[in-house]
Amino acid sequence: MGVLRALSELAATFRSAHVLVLCYHRLRSRELFADQMAALSKCGYSVLSLPQFTEWLNGSPLLSRPAALLTFDGCFSDQLENAVPVLDSLKFPAIFFPASAGLVHQFPDVAAHWRNTVLELTKAGHTIGCHTQNHPDLTRLPTKEVRQEVLGSKLTLEDALGQRVSAFCYPYGAYDACVREIVQEAGFDVAFTVDLGGVKFGDDPYSLKRVPVLGEPGPREFGVYLSGRFLVSGSILLSWKVRERLLDRKAFQSEREG
Repeated sequence: MGVLRALSELAATFRSAHVLVLCYHRLRSRELFADQMAALSKCGYSVLSLPQFTEWLNGSPLLSRPAALLTFDGCFSDQLENAVPVLDSLKFPAIFFPASAGLVHQFPDVAAHWRNTVLELTKAGHTIGCHTQNHPDLTRLPTKEVRQEVLGSKLTLEDALGQRVSAFCYPYGAYDACVREIVQEAGFDVAFTVDLGGVKFGDDPYSLKRVPVLGEPGPREFGVYLSGRFLVSGSILLSWKVRERLLDRKAFQSEREG
């Protein structure tokens, strides 16, 4: 499966995509992220909000092309520290996908912290999406547990926010026909994978591809990656995955030594 996925990513092209959904996980440098957003603007991309993206999928015209949607899986502290100030300064809306277990943590101060975090993000104009309760691989769970993870997380987030949560993100990008059906039945409008590619009008709204950004790339490399060229963007992503593992290993070693 790993080899097939690597070959699929290598051959991926998204030059003709209508919208690129950028996907961030760890985000270690505010400066590099700011440079990437500047490169995105230089390439002529407008940044969509989730409502604008969903309306387009339902038939409304895009305000402009090319267009991008910014997504952040996990709602990690480094995303909040390094991405949010840049996004807010540029007035770029984004979607954050936290696992909802933090909102019902056994320690009230931890739960209160996460509740305040998601509320502040929505007040700043960002959107909160669902990433399950505990971030499991849903394809490995019994159907009953999949429903608990998906619907339980949705209800927890909606209770915290006081509004509907309409976007879902598959943990690890793992989904199958059963998982997809449960997500749709739960009442989400869209669901995102981590499969490399852009989004075209008419794509399945519950298996939307994204363009992962890993390994802290500089603006020039980032700009080449955004071109979506056959064998180019896929090769860059594969190299970024190696770099990301090295960065994680270095951070782990630093923590141990510290």
